[in-house]
Amino acid sequence: MNSTQITRAIAAFRPAALAATMLLSTVFTGCSEIEIGGGSSVVPTVTILPPDLSGDVVAGGGDTASAGGDTVVASAGGGPGTIKGRVVLTGTPPTMAPLFVAGADIKDKEVCAELDVPDERLILGTDNGVANVFVYLKKKPKGSPKLQPSEVAMVFDQKNCRFTPHCMIVPAGQTVKVLSDDGIAHNTHTNPAKNNGVSSLVSPNDREGELQLVYSRAEAPFSVTCDFHTWMKAYHMPLDHPYGAITDENGNFEIADIPAGDHVLVVWHESANRQKVVNDMKVTVQSGDNPPLEIQYSVDTLQL
Repeated sequence: MNSTQITRAIAAFRPAALAATMLLSTVFTGCSEIEIGGGSSVVPTVTILPPDLSGDVVAGGGDTASAGGDTVVASAGGGPGTIKGRVVLTGTPPTMAPLFVAGADIKDKEVCAELDVPDERLILGTDNGVANVFVYLKKKPKGSPKLQPSEVAMVFDQKNCRFTPHCMIVPAGQTVKVLSDDGIAHNTHTNPAKNNGVSSLVSPNDREGELQLVYSRAEAPFSVTCDFHTWMKAYHMPLDHPYGAITDENGNFEIADIPAGDHVLVVWHESANRQKVVNDMKVTVQSGDNPPLEIQYSVDTLQL
């Protein structure tokens, strides 16, 4: 075949190839929604390029391929995503003096005033990062897994008339053992809105956990107090999905494996106006790591 015949053959082939390409594009982009992790859905985006007779297709990382300088995209969305962030107090922070200093003349002072008793309503870390802030999805995403209770009980302890930890996320149905490392009696009093409340004696030096708590329903954080030592306070939040966290000592949090899609994020702190650091946040979660969030917490909204 001479050069003129080759040119005519190529020219005849291109319209047919283009027509086939248009048909394939119609088939792929018209697919119904595909279910991905957690019940979210996406419409596949697939671009099919016509064959380029000037060169071969070269693979480019699995999801894309280069064809004569163009890109073939063949993506059906992706898996779950992770959001990370920080809650930061803005403005001049208040000075948080101890509730009591060591040796103070308070009830059961030989135990309760052995050390300074800090005011845990506001704890700040590096660059005014706020500790003990609950960050969680407001609603359980459709099709997402239930937060399964562990066979090993969680531990809620007390030492020198302070609850530890100060804040806990508890899976609905999870057993929590209430311990005490103090040689005096305490009383653990839970104050839920949706679960049954408990008010029970905790014996001195109980390291076995005679008192056990189980919350059957998810709800917003609520206080836990001691009727014998009224300054003692902690917060528990029963949760029925795994998409929640508590900020660490520097205000950092991370929530992994969130179904891709739009969600509402709750940011709750005991000293914020109505306990909301900000109004419910709308977030769009994409597959993989997402841009970090900085959630600003104005001193003007503190209620101490």
